[in-house]
Amino acid sequence: MVNANKRNQPHSTSQDSVADEIDSEAPHIQPVQSHVIEGGRTRLPADRQKRPHTLSAEDIVVIIAIVITLLLAPVLTMLWSLENPILVPPPIIAIFLGIAVASLLYRFLGGVYNASFTIGALKVTGSAAILIFVAWWANEELKGFMPAVPTKTPVFDLSKDVSPMADTWYAVSTETGKPVSLNFPHHHQQHLAPSFAVLSDFNLHRPLNLHQNEGNLVVSVDDNAQHIMGTLPRVELKELGFFNKVDMRLRPFEVATFGAKQGIDMHSKLPFTIHTNGFSENYTRFTLKSRSDQEVIYEDSILLRGAKLFQYRDKYYFISVVQVNHAPEDIEPYAKIYLAELGVSYL
Repeated sequence: MVNANKRNQPHSTSQDSVADEIDSEAPHIQPVQSHVIEGGRTRLPADRQKRPHTLSAEDIVVIIAIVITLLLAPVLTMLWSLENPILVPPPIIAIFLGIAVASLLYRFLGGVYNASFTIGALKVTGSAAILIFVAWWANEELKGFMPAVPTKTPVFDLSKDVSPMADTWYAVSTETGKPVSLNFPHHHQQHLAPSFAVLSDFNLHRPLNLHQNEGNLVVSVDDNAQHIMGTLPRVELKELGFFNKVDMRLRPFEVATFGAKQGIDMHSKLPFTIHTNGFSENYTRFTLKSRSDQEVIYEDSILLRGAKLFQYRDKYYFISVVQVNHAPEDIEPYAKIYLAELGVSYL
């Protein structure tokens, strides 16, 4: 029996070694885990369930940047339409929009494959290419919508920005020479013309000069007639009685012999007729009556062979007794009266 056992022991050992070799050469097979069914639903094991994705600090910063830049672009553009527009330059708005688009593409949308942007000899790729392209495109599009830059009108102060000072001068019309008021509606200011009362009071103490120029008299402020104020007609001087000299000439009509009470029309050009009213005490009394209605216009008396000078309307007349005999012996009393117009010329 012992021998039989010893004889069988090596045989079993060889069988075990062969089995080990077969096991080592066989492929390794993982045990299959079955799905767990609960309430009719299939649920994966706990080690195969997906865990929820959490945002990193870098993602939060990028999201904030995208939101801010996306909001800034339209908000800054809306500032152009205000009543008093704030004109943010288009390149700034375009850069904000480029930052937003580039961040969104490369952080969350996987980027753009083989993106590049070339300007002349400069070539950029990746996120920089997206940023520059979007900014360039947006800038070109925004230029057409940006309103024109308003020109600022400088603040005008009449009391400070005018030389000489505004209270030392006034404006006058070139047609009439009269003072005129100046209005500055855009600056809400005005320069009022002085009243004629103020000007008259000022000019009352201003000395003027008279100069003769081609037969006319001109009024000037200076002695050399460089600043002429106007022309003074001679008729004005005539009415005021200011003349260098007066030239008087007699234009005789005729001599007529009058009785004590007699009326004579000495000439048809005379506007009156002469009537004697009697002789007494060496006086020849006479009356002048209007030719049109016989109204008495002048009445006087002349002693012996005297004369009188009188004015009727705008003319002067000279009347004189050239011969008289109030008490003759053989004839009626008479007086010879001479009448002439006195022509006056003012020089």
